[in-house]
Amino acid sequence: MDRTEEIEYFRPHQVNRALVSTPRAGGKSFIVARALRRLGQDVTLYGFLGGPTGQYLRAECAKLGIRDRHTTIEGETRINTVLVDRHAGLATVINEPGPEISKTEAESLRRALDEHIEAGDILVLSGSLPRGIPLDTYAGLITSARQRGARAIVDAEGEVLVSAVSVGPWAVKCNLQEFRAIAPDAPEEVTTEAARQQLFDCMRVIVAAGVQLVIVTLGANGLLAVSRTEALEVSAPSVVAKNPTGSGDTFLAAFVAAYSNASSLEYALKFGAAAASANAAVLVPDIGPSPQLDTLVAGTTVIRHEPDFADSGVAGTDR
Repeated sequence: MDRTEEIEYFRPHQVNRALVSTPRAGGKSFIVARALRRLGQDVTLYGFLGGPTGQYLRAECAKLGIRDRHTTIEGETRINTVLVDRHAGLATVINEPGPEISKTEAESLRRALDEHIEAGDILVLSGSLPRGIPLDTYAGLITSARQRGARAIVDAEGEVLVSAVSVGPWAVKCNLQEFRAIAPDAPEEVTTEAARQQLFDCMRVIVAAGVQLVIVTLGANGLLAVSRTEALEVSAPSVVAKNPTGSGDTFLAAFVAAYSNASSLEYALKFGAAAASANAAVLVPDIGPSPQLDTLVAGTTVIRHEPDFADSGVAGTDR
């Protein structure tokens, strides 16, 4: 659960009084699932839930129409605190360590996925792994999904991302800092055209190695995306940001929603960027029960670049 505390002026090392305190079912996977439901998608949520907070999240699944296939655990589901400075428009996130997952609990979740995932499904693997879960867990789930005719998209970091990419998921979505775990030669920031081209080159290397689509988000500066046939630069319209927490997860949900409806890659990226902007413009991460994104989509620009795989030996269309 995410508890958002809005403060007029956040002062470290001092007593701060919240103007508004809002509890909300949170975590990266839940934000993705909620946004998918807001956009009319059928979605099933897997994960680990325990204790009173876990029951709260199960109730939220029922309220939103999310199919709940969480694994019940002995530990307590964590509560994270988001401190929002109203004046600065910036957020400070404090993540609890969370429960440790037993081998039996981990195997239960794996069996649930193996039993229910079907051809044509999109499996979204989002966030860090809880304590007790092997670092190669996402890699195993990606392989299992592929064997069943499903596609997996990964939003992770560090060794978990490295392991996942090694088995060639359908897609990877990460921010620039996370991307550098799989592409150490990528620039630390993208403020020049040379840095942008360097990042494109690094993304092409990952695609050449077997990932069909790589998306790197750049915060307020938009995102870059590279597939086997396209290289796109997307800039979303600016909004007055109240809390950017969850915007990357909301982008991922909207992108998957549009792409699963047979939209072009370009439109799916625009739709995702628009949803991320809408999420950043509100205090508590959400795009609302009846999201109106048309204006934001219309204000989202796309620049096409040459795929340029001449040196990689990659040719052909997306699988």
